[in-house]
Amino acid sequence: MVFYPDEIEALSVAFERGYKDNGNTACIGLMVNFDLGLRIGELCALKWTDVDWKNETIFIHRMEDSSRDVVDYVKSDSEAGYRELVLSDSVIKLFKRIKEDSTILSEYIFCNEVGARKTKLQFLNKLRRAQRAVKFEKEKGSHCIRRTVASRMNSAGIALEEIRRWLGHTDLETTLKYIYNPFRESETNEKIKNNSILTTNKNCLQLSSKFKVV
Repeated sequence: MVFYPDEIEALSVAFERGYKDNGNTACIGLMVNFDLGLRIGELCALKWTDVDWKNETIFIHRMEDSSRDVVDYVKSDSEAGYRELVLSDSVIKLFKRIKEDSTILSEYIFCNEVGARKTKLQFLNKLRRAQRAVKFEKEKGSHCIRRTVASRMNSAGIALEEIRRWLGHTDLETTLKYIYNPFRESETNEKIKNNSILTTNKNCLQLSSKFKVV
């Protein structure tokens, strides 16, 4: 199960409203996660020191464990879980927005008004409330965000090995279980129509010097 484009847009509006109304950084964090696709335990443990502003990347090497403590390792403590991810311009803007709006100093990116980090439970509750606010027929869990990211990357032609690395999986078999069609039927049909061979072939030929269009 994934979040469809219209659902992501509706949630983004709800998250934006939540952040503007009460400064809840979990709202920004969930928006960010539609790009990063982190486990929620990894998301809530992010610190500013994990961000490489110069190279526009972030290092994932920490998480909230089952006892709700932050630990300096990731799920299963496997090498694959430790990863450096490229930050999109959108995520960088959201990070800078938090920094500019914050009136307190905290080592954690997503924190409350006294600097305490947002917990995994708080992120999960916020995602649940946001879906109820926009009246989703069926609520989707936080792992659906990871499936959405994997599926959209796959749809964009990103290599499976890179998707595996991005998600922090140890094997491709696990990653394949995260890939679905990330679009609704109407969106899928439109993409098929617009990308038919007869529609796109001339564009392909224009990029090739091997054949001439006659």
